[in-house]
Amino acid sequence: MSQEQQDQNVLNIKNLHTGFLINDELHHAIVDVNFNVKPKEIVCVVGESGCGKSVMSLSIMQLLPKINSKISAGEVLFNGENLVQKSEKEMNQIRGKDIAMIFQEPMTALNPVFSIGWQMREILFNHLDITKQEANHKAIDLLKQVGISRPEKILNEYPHQLSGGMRQRVVIAMAIALQPKLLIADEPTTALDVTIQAQILELLKDIQNKVNMAIMLITHDLGVVAEMADRVIVMYAGKIVEEASVVDLFTQPKHPYTQSLLDSIPKMDQTTDKLNTIDGVVPSLESMPEVGCRFTDRCPKAFGDCPLVTPQLAKVNNDHYARCLLYDECYSKETSYAKEVENV
Repeated sequence: MSQEQQDQNVLNIKNLHTGFLINDELHHAIVDVNFNVKPKEIVCVVGESGCGKSVMSLSIMQLLPKINSKISAGEVLFNGENLVQKSEKEMNQIRGKDIAMIFQEPMTALNPVFSIGWQMREILFNHLDITKQEANHKAIDLLKQVGISRPEKILNEYPHQLSGGMRQRVVIAMAIALQPKLLIADEPTTALDVTIQAQILELLKDIQNKVNMAIMLITHDLGVVAEMADRVIVMYAGKIVEEASVVDLFTQPKHPYTQSLLDSIPKMDQTTDKLNTIDGVVPSLESMPEVGCRFTDRCPKAFGDCPLVTPQLAKVNNDHYARCLLYDECYSKETSYAKEVENV
């Protein structure tokens, strides 16, 4: 990617490594993560629980617990500025105003001892020089934008008095209050019923079109990916294993992990009683292999060198990348497995 293209992106992640201290040893939850988000684009990050999706989002926001976590390498460039080098005071000016985040569980994202109005006004007071009355008017307008029909009353209520769907709408209203350039949504429909999920996703798309913000949507639901994404990033065990447009990912998946995820989706014409699954589990931080492909033990296409040679994220075709020895040109040309690889 040229420097000019990088400058046009809202977000550039370069060679990001984030780890946690376990028994005084740093274990990396994400390794060598590289991707970008363009203006007005919806990028979905998908993968199983434990693959590093949320850690990556917290790394971007600089919200990792300082006592036991560390960004050991890499850059998080937002509008060309490296957030990793920002002080807490500088990040407080960026969070909410330029980058906003919708957290996974709205009940824990909202403070239970303060009213909805107090929490919404607090965000506005932190970034705008306005009166309480002006803040109330803006909060009411924001609640109307997210489809809440009685906003004046909601301002005086507390999180426990609202349903899950209402709380999530309040969280979204708070996130878009200052029209951020980037919205990070960490599984925003978790724990909501299917009808409310559809409403929340439609709401996000509608707001994105109105305020022209980019969205990085973290999910494990491929149905959400198909509905929302322009581009998809698939993560496994802390690494990006595939990146492609949403159409290419669903029609021409390359990495065996992506193929296995898609095979796990129930089909309308499926006649068997047993659903397809991926054997095994994501390795823990302590047992993460340092060499080789991290999906080897679960991969239906694994062969001799998979646990021995670390694959690189290779370009398969235009804007489609996969981290697999089956597509690593340097590997396939230089090893005795070249013929076997080409025939798979």
